[in-house]
This record gives sequence, structure tokens and C-alpha cells, in this order.
Amino acid sequence: MKSFLLTAAACMAFAAGVSAQNLPPVYRWEIGANGGYSTITRPSGPPAVYSGNSTSVVKDYSLRASYYFNWHWMLSLDVGNRRWESFGQWKLDDRYGRPLKPYDVKFLIADHAITTAAQMNYVIPFYSQFTTFNRANLYFGVHAGLVNTINDGSRQYDRYNTGTDSSTTYVKGVHYNSGMGYTLGLQAGFIYYIVPRFGVTAEVALRYVNVNTIADNWAAPMSNYQLMHFPQTIGVRYRLY
Repeated sequence: MKSFLLTAAACMAFAAGVSAQNLPPVYRWEIGANGGYSTITRPSGPPAVYSGNSTSVVKDYSLRASYYFNWHWMLSLDVGNRRWESFGQWKLDDRYGRPLKPYDVKFLIADHAITTAAQMNYVIPFYSQFTTFNRANLYFGVHAGLVNTINDGSRQYDRYNTGTDSSTTYVKGVHYNSGMGYTLGLQAGFIYYIVPRFGVTAEVALRYVNVNTIADNWAAPMSNYQLMHFPQTIGVRYRLY
């Protein structure tokens, strides 16, 4: 019996050693950067005359640091920046009250919309043969944080260059004021590790923001707004240890 127990213990120790050798190294910390494009909805809250009827696709950038609690849970800090603007038309009248041709107006919602947010993601890992290398991670999760917008609250003017109305000026651009608010969202992404420490990634996300601005008297209608933006980015990741 004693001989049997010793043999069994030796076998278990050997099996545990082989199993440990087959497990990939644990990398807890990871840093990276994302870059791509984002679409936005028209801001809700302000009157339609200040929100436009179309938006543009803009560049979207972010830096990220992530911590893996285990193979299935990842907490990240994400700091991002992008530009938000929409476009519309205002009807103009001449000095006698007669309608003129409408002109396009650009509404600069935020020259810089800077978000600082935490993300909690559930991770589905994929391994190489014999489980020696964490080849890829599929993840999806939630996002919550703060948003700060940088803008100058100004207006741009131009002159109506048509015959007798050449002296008529009109507003061609409206800039919202700077503001602060919060952001909530969802994201899903895939990281493929080319080597154990370095990988490339693709991510799609849905973000909601609610911002209160420092409104002047004329800008009171834009003192609060909400919008959605949809970043679609690619990036790189580097595992620290």
C-alpha cells in the first residue's frame, strides 16, 4: 500500500508539472492605442435650429491601459479625443423682409471632446496548440466615465454677395461653449497577439454622452445636449508583465 501511495503521488506531481508547463504565461497588464473613425447623431436638447440636420464622420483616437484579473475579466482605463460637428441651413431675409437663398451653417459642438472612462469587459480567450500561447482575446463589456468638451463659444459671420444685398451679413458658423458631462456605452473587440507580448486589435463601440455647457446669454439654448457616437477603430496592444 505504501509503495502504491508513493507511486500515485509521484504520478500526480509529474502530471501537475506537465500541466504547469503547458499553461501560457500570465500577463496582467496591457497598454495600447486605438485610432479610427466615429459617426455621431445630431445633438438633442437644443432647438432644431441649433442642431442642424446632418453630421460628418470624424477621426477618433484613444489610449488605453488594461488589467486582467484572470483569463475572463479585464478592467481598462480609456482616454479618448474626437471632434463633433453638425450642419444645417438658416433662412435669410433681406433688409425689406424678402426671403433670400438659405445658407449652410456649421455647428461646432466640440472642437475637442475628451473622454476619460473605465471599462469592464468579459474576455473569451483563444489559445495556440497545447495551450502554450494565448493567441487571441474576444471581449465585450460596458463603459462609463466623464467627458470634457473644449470650444470657444463664438460665432462666424459672412457677407451675402448678391446685388443689392451685398452688405447683408449672416451667421455661417456657431460654436457651442465648453462643457462637462458623463458618458455611458458598450463595446466589443478582438485582440490578436502576433507574438506573446504584442498584438493588434479591432473594436466597435456605442457611446452616449450628456453635456452641460458654460452658456452665455445668447447660447442658453445650447446649455445642455445629448448625443450618441459610434467609434470604429483599430489599434495595437503591448503586454507589460
